Amino acid sequence: MNRFLFLFLSFLIIHQKSFSQSKLNQEKEIDSIYKLNIENTLKTQILEEFITKRENLTKENISYAYHKQGILYSFENNYEKAISVTQKSISIRIDTDSINYYKLNNSFYNLNYYYKVQGNEKKQKEIIIKLQSQPVKNKFTYKSYIDLGFIFTNKGDYFNALINFNKVIENYTSYKDPRTLLKAHEAVIATYSYIDETKRYLEEINYHINSIDNILKNHNYLSTDIGYKNNLANIYENLNKPFKVIELYKQVLKVYEEKNDFGNVGRVYSNIGRVYNKLKKRKKANYFFDKALEIKTDKKAIAAVNSNMGDYLTPEIKIRYNKKAIGILLDRGYDETVLSLKEITNSDYTLDILDYLIENVEASIKNYESTLKNDDLNKAIEISILVDKLISFIRLESIVDTSKLFWIRKAASFYMKAVTLSYYKNDVSQAFYFMEKNKALLLLEGLNNTKGSNKKESLIISLEESIRQHIGKEKNLVEYILNEKRGFGIFCNENEKIFYKLENVPELINQVDSLKNKMSKYFIYKDDKEKYKRLANNVFLKLFPFKNSIKKIKNKGLIVIPDYKLQRINFEALIPDALTGEYLLEHTEINYLLSASVFEKLNRNTKKSIDKILAFAPVDFNQKTLQSLKRSKKAMQEVASICETELFIEEKSTKETFIKELKNYSIIHLNTHAGLNKIDNDPWIAFRDKKINLKELLSLSNNAELVVLDACNGASGKQEIGEGIMSLSRGFFRGGAKSVITTQWKANEKSTNEILKVFYKELSAGKTKLKALNIAKKDYLKTHQLSETSPYFWASVILIGNPDSIKIIPSTNYSNWVWILLFITLGVIFLFLKRNKLFLK
Repeated sequence: MNRFLFLFLSFLIIHQKSFSQSKLNQEKEIDSIYKLNIENTLKTQILEEFITKRENLTKENISYAYHKQGILYSFENNYEKAISVTQKSISIRIDTDSINYYKLNNSFYNLNYYYKVQGNEKKQKEIIIKLQSQPVKNKFTYKSYIDLGFIFTNKGDYFNALINFNKVIENYTSYKDPRTLLKAHEAVIATYSYIDETKRYLEEINYHINSIDNILKNHNYLSTDIGYKNNLANIYENLNKPFKVIELYKQVLKVYEEKNDFGNVGRVYSNIGRVYNKLKKRKKANYFFDKALEIKTDKKAIAAVNSNMGDYLTPEIKIRYNKKAIGILLDRGYDETVLSLKEITNSDYTLDILDYLIENVEASIKNYESTLKNDDLNKAIEISILVDKLISFIRLESIVDTSKLFWIRKAASFYMKAVTLSYYKNDVSQAFYFMEKNKALLLLEGLNNTKGSNKKESLIISLEESIRQHIGKEKNLVEYILNEKRGFGIFCNENEKIFYKLENVPELINQVDSLKNKMSKYFIYKDDKEKYKRLANNVFLKLFPFKNSIKKIKNKGLIVIPDYKLQRINFEALIPDALTGEYLLEHTEINYLLSASVFEKLNRNTKKSIDKILAFAPVDFNQKTLQSLKRSKKAMQEVASICETELFIEEKSTKETFIKELKNYSIIHLNTHAGLNKIDNDPWIAFRDKKINLKELLSLSNNAELVVLDACNGASGKQEIGEGIMSLSRGFFRGGAKSVITTQWKANEKSTNEILKVFYKELSAGKTKLKALNIAKKDYLKTHQLSETSPYFWASVILIGNPDSIKIIPSTNYSNWVWILLFITLGVIFLFLKRNKLFLK
């Protein structure tokens, strides 16, 4: 302590000329102490003595002294002390008369950093939130968005991370610090390097790469972190540019070696080995793998080497290498005990372990196909169940829907693998569960979590419960899972459950694409119909390949839960028998479900709404690119003459009115235009004045038993693998609708109006929604001929969701007309009798 006092007194003497009671000079004294060429521990002691002994120090400068002391403690890796004094700095500065927000935000940012180094993510996020809530924002505020973004990146909530990074980029004029801007663009590239969908986001990636180049060109004193090139290499690897990748990795390797950063050296060796492995240059690959294994300091690198070494070897060896990789990350042998979800999610390597487990499932399928050993199959199924839980955990931790959709897409290929294993096990119930997890999961989560938390796993209905709800003497169910390579179906009736594999899937996909094209065009020549019949029959036989399929389906209702490309065709327009050429419509009534689990959730909702139709028909549109729908006014007036209807026609058909009235009616009918935004394929539906898009629709509640989207392409939208078509129908289901009638392609206005008119007559007569629509379509076919019987005219209209009957009030207008006609008839009779003197006298 004597030495310390001597140094402090010496410092006072050296700097006595600057001693003044002014705030500015006090700050200079603090800076002078901070810059002393002595050990950091002594500097902190001098600052402490300065704070406690110095008279007339302002609150602001006491705060500043503690702030500097915190930095000095961090240099000594004493983060507890750094946190303590920085918290003091913040508390004192907040209590000053005129807060210096630049310095306050600086202290908040440093405190965030200290918690980050400690690995205390919870406290780090708390400090970032406090920093971002300050009334004045500066570069420290925006730097904290970068730190927050990386927290989300590490959890797999990649698109939430991108939102935070883009806030920094978009608000550059608010802080004007090119170094922070550069870090934000680098952070975006780092995050895209984890998203293995490079081609999907290539335009955005190139924008950020070009932005980095421009910043470096305009600010030549700046340079990129070497990690940027490492991340760029990962992106180029996804683009299948191996030689560019190797060139970048070698540049990165040189810098890491110069810095003696052995952990990253090991990872880069492993990555180079992986690339050579893909190029089938085994000798070079093994050289780099061996170099990586020489470095023992980074277990993530060692784990990666073990996993990479197993690539392109036998499935059994691949499984063994991956098990070893997981064991390394968890600091134990993989086979010591059964892996648990808690153990994996509590580790720092959750995402890495997930990748290794998914690779193991794929390898396990190949291994079982060669060994046919039940033990191998059971182990693979055990891993699949764990992977399912792990993917759900990561997805539920994600906040934004785009991140959730990423994990749903990533899960989709896994769920196909899990269904494949279930097929080999002949476990139809487990296969049904995985099929359900592969459909409309984001929608189901939205329905389950309408009041806040999105951290609750959605309830997936079991096959047994689904059979109880949907299947009986008069109804069957079929559910599919499909991708470009594999496909399976489960068909259930009251007596049996048939679990089958779809053969020659690539050919089936091509035929389905061709069939959709033919469905959406009317027949011109006789040969067109013959070609259609052959194709529609081929597709039917592939989708229902089991014995006596048409006999099992005929004269019973059929619930179809389609997947992938099957969501874009109408099963009613399939041809079961090429000889008769009859449509499946003529043998059964078909309704569709997004998933059995979504149906079950929606069906539980109790509706409180008026048993009337809320109808909109703009006819003409303020947006001149939208064509006038001249038939729509008459069509909706005809509906109103059948059922009690609140009708908003022409200038009354506004977006505002729709939003205001949406919750009040049990049936909603929109006779208008629909389409897709050219930029992001977001669906929209038009009113007289404005459009409403899917993003807006998803936030609106309704109490509808039925929504009729009487508009072209109502079921169109972006196809999200593993989730379904992001259509307008989805928006109404998200709002609570039990069923939706929509169109699958650009429908013919005249024929659709005819079908829906008959539909409403049958519905008002007490028929179920499904029966009413089936009758309407059959009636259309009976009353038309030649090309007008093409599926184009009638098959576009489909029912999704609840098929049951609905309470509907017959139109009072319709009743009045009956009375008027009766009185007119009586009047005519009266006049006739009077004229002919037939009245008794």
